[in-house]
Amino acid sequence: MEPTEAITRLQKAEGANLIMEKGYITERDEPAMMDKDWSADYLLQVNDELRLRSLTQRAIIEKFNYYMGDGVIIYDPKRMTQADAKRTLRYALGFHK
Repeated sequence: MEPTEAITRLQKAEGANLIMEKGYITERDEPAMMDKDWSADYLLQVNDELRLRSLTQRAIIEKFNYYMGDGVIIYDPKRMTQADAKRTLRYALGFHK
């Protein structure tokens, strides 16, 4: 697989760092994630960076629909459940009551 042109080396490294530190990445951390296709490529690049660091962590991407709109989160399923990811994204995007 060739690297995605639109994703910089810095974005890839920062994404892997966020997964290692917080366990997730939201649109608030990386605004380009508002583009769902870009987010899917970004997930591949972040997982590639984690693999290069010899880590077994693998992130997954999840799209959630809320009353105010939808959002995307990339998270480590070993650190968060799907319900935790949905709640975290809701708070990060300001969709909570």
